[in-house]
Formats: sequence, C-alpha cells, structure tokens
Amino acid sequence: MDNPTKRPIALFIEQCANASDNSYEDIAVMAGFTKASIIYMFISGEAKVPLDCVPALAGALGCDATHLFVLALQQYFTPELFEQIRELVINDYTPNERAWIQALRGVSGRADPELTPQRLKRLREILLD
Repeated sequence: MDNPTKRPIALFIEQCANASDNSYEDIAVMAGFTKASIIYMFISGEAKVPLDCVPALAGALGCDATHLFVLALQQYFTPELFEQIRELVINDYTPNERAWIQALRGVSGRADPELTPQRLKRLREILLD
C-alpha cells in the first residue's frame, strides 16, 4: 500500500526497485554508490538523491532518467519555487504553446491525460475548423 506521506521520488524509486529483478543492494552498486543501503535511505527519506547521480540511478532502476531527475529536483525546492523553475525550463515554448499547456493542466486537473488517437482526431477537428 502506498504511503501518502512519502515524497514522490521515494515512491517512484520504491516502485522501480521492487519491479526490478535486482536487490536494493545490487541496484545501489550498479548505480555507483558505496553504501549498499542507500536505496533504503532514498525510499525512507533519510537521504536525498544527489542530482549528479540521477543518470546512473535511473540506469540501475531501469526507469526514465528525465522523470527521475524532475522528481529529484523537487526534493530540493519548495513546491512554489519548483513550479517557478519548471516555468523557466519550458521557456523554449511559444506563449501560445504555454497557454495550451496551462489550459490542458487546468481542464484535466493536472491529471496528465494520454494523447490517444481519438483525442488527437478531436483536437485536429477543433484546430482545423
């Protein structure tokens, strides 16, 4: 059962580690950590994942490094500051693209809905009418 008080990164690491064929200790070694217990420490919240270790840890866990990096960043900042950082990172989008993203998040309740073929078809109909 998920623990709602755990940080998102702790839950994600626990999920990935439990889905792995490797032990927590093996994952730690594969990621280059000297303490075999570090995975337990990440999951319990005793230790934060160092940002420079994210690529190796993602490889050892067999997970998406970008997603793990975003979760790792969240450990170091308040939610408000993290959201400001996130806004800065997406500055390569046009103002209209950012408005679409904000609208999608607002309409979906930040649920991150999948872009299914049916939704894409409906979006095309909206944009091309």
